[in-house]
Order: sequence, then C-alpha cells, then structure tokens
Amino acid sequence: MQVQGMPIFTDQELLEKLRQDNADAFEIIYKKYSPRLYAHAYKLLKDKDACKDIIQEIFSQLWFKRDTQEIKALDAYLYAATRFQVFKVIRSSRSYENLFDVADELPVCRNTESVMNEKEMALTLYNGIAQLPDKCRTIFYMSRMEYLSNKDIALKLSIAPKTVENQLTIAFRKLRVNFREYLPAIILMAYCCR
Repeated sequence: MQVQGMPIFTDQELLEKLRQDNADAFEIIYKKYSPRLYAHAYKLLKDKDACKDIIQEIFSQLWFKRDTQEIKALDAYLYAATRFQVFKVIRSSRSYENLFDVADELPVCRNTESVMNEKEMALTLYNGIAQLPDKCRTIFYMSRMEYLSNKDIALKLSIAPKTVENQLTIAFRKLRVNFREYLPAIILMAYCCR
C-alpha cells in the first residue's frame, strides 16, 4: 500500500530504515497503519480518547525501541500491540460486562489449544450460570443466549426493566468472580486473530 505522496517501500524495508533512525520511514509506517489500528481499537472500545492514547503509545514504543525489537511482520506486530493495549484499557477500567457484547464481534482462532481453552472456559461459564439464583439465571440466559433486550425480558417475565438490569448486574458480578483467573486468556484468545 502506498501512502499518498510517500515512496513505496515494503514493510521489511521500512523496518530496516527505522532501525537506522530514519524518521521518514517512521512517518510512512505511521501514516500507513495508524488509521487502521485506530479503527480496530475503536471497534472494541468505542472511546475516541482511549484509542488515540493507544495509537500514540504503540508508535512511541515503536520509535523508542526501534533498534532493540526484532519485528518479523510489521502488520502482525502492530495489530498485536493494539490488542494488548486495548486489553490493558479494558482491564484497568474494571468494566468487564461489555466483554460479552464485544466477544461476538471478534474473530476466534481455531487451533487445538484455543479449542481446549474454549471448552474449559465454557465449562466454567456453565457452572457459573448454574450457580446463579433462579431468577438471575433465567434473565441472564434470556439476555445472553436468546439475545432479548432488557425491555423484552421485562415484558415476558412481567417485571420492571430496572429489575432486569439489576439481575444482570448481579449475574455479571458473580460470573466475574468465576472468570477472574481466565479473563486475560479470554481477551487474548479473542484477539489472537484479527
């Protein structure tokens, strides 16, 4: 891909020039990749400021570590760095509820290890759901497995929408405890492919 007004170089050529402190190579890499990386991060976070910070951090690290990092594939490196920074933002925000929503948008790797991890996590999720109080379990199932809105659940169960929200909050809190040790693996597994 050629960045308008910039010479055409392969990623490997750009990396070699970058290692030689070539600021023009850095600018080409930035102009080539920053819009795509920003879009990738924004799709997951929906937070413009956080995404701008992530892009700034990635490219700052790329420049400061230009002569010490062994990067074999520039695009893979930059996307992995973006996913790692998104993971850090999600983890530091302590807002894990949206992971269930984000998970549907993320591609899934299908290697043997990831399939085994998925089975283990699915069992943990199943056990966690089974331990929820009856009403909470029913509402969680309707929300996350039947994809019903809070309003639809409230109508079906003849309860207030606020009750649905409260029960989902309880479910997420209880499930978060079960998944605390798996959370980094869940996020990284989901991000392993773009």
